[in-house]
Amino acid sequence: MWERRLQNDEGMVYNREKVERGGGMLQMIATDMDGTLMDEQGEVDRERLSCILDQLDQRGIPFVIATGNGYSRMAHVLGELKDRVTLVLANGARILEKGKLIRECSWSEELVQEVLQYLEGREEELHLVVSSLSGGYAKKGTEFPLLEQLMTPELAVVFYKRMRFVDDLTKEHGEQVLKLSVVTDTEKVEAFVQELRKEFGERLLPAASGYGAIDILQPEVNKATAIQFLEERWGVDGGRLMAFGDSQNDVEMLELATYSYAMENADAHARKVARYIAPSHQEGGVYEIIEAYLDGRLSFD
Repeated sequence: MWERRLQNDEGMVYNREKVERGGGMLQMIATDMDGTLMDEQGEVDRERLSCILDQLDQRGIPFVIATGNGYSRMAHVLGELKDRVTLVLANGARILEKGKLIRECSWSEELVQEVLQYLEGREEELHLVVSSLSGGYAKKGTEFPLLEQLMTPELAVVFYKRMRFVDDLTKEHGEQVLKLSVVTDTEKVEAFVQELRKEFGERLLPAASGYGAIDILQPEVNKATAIQFLEERWGVDGGRLMAFGDSQNDVEMLELATYSYAMENADAHARKVARYIAPSHQEGGVYEIIEAYLDGRLSFD
């Protein structure tokens, strides 16, 4: 299936200079989770992923999961595999290398207050979540009607149990805020992204992450800057990165990667910048492409 999906929607090779200099063995693989590695039920094929990790370990290729999620959800989804990968959490705000915290980037309290005050009164309508080191915070009365599209009922129960519902987010949001998230109707996503960009300019980077979700980030903190940090830490050739994603918050990572894959189910933002198209997350596209590479059925030379 993957042989027929070698170019992006415009039929163009993205970032050709990097492609020309980066041939040969891969030195890092990075993937998004929701809509990419995980299926529609918010789960991964642990057995299949474990086999892939065995082969990557033998070749010395690190596997990075770059997600907007926090640690608790990833630990629940990955189980013991969480300590065999590097986790880029909250879209780059936090990095754990095989279980060890190696980087953290939090918001200034001044900016947190400014954004929360701007959104005051709309928290329930926008399904606002503040993610900090102590967990997720939402205003009392907030519901998440789109949650069933992101995870199984069992995972949804865990989500609600771990969420802290408070009276006033400006007063209760934990210490060291990593990101803010909004979940709204899918048809309202683009308008809200533009609203935030108009109000806050370059001080914030709002990005759609699929299923009506919007991550509100610091502009210098994203999946790509986290991966660049890891490339420098590990001495990885930046031209030998393979990456997978499906939505707007994956764009910087896909732009960074020489071998970039948008999923078949990806949005227009991801498709525009990715060099290749992978089978959908429901078809196990990430597994399929990596297995093809490891088996010698996929070459970039």
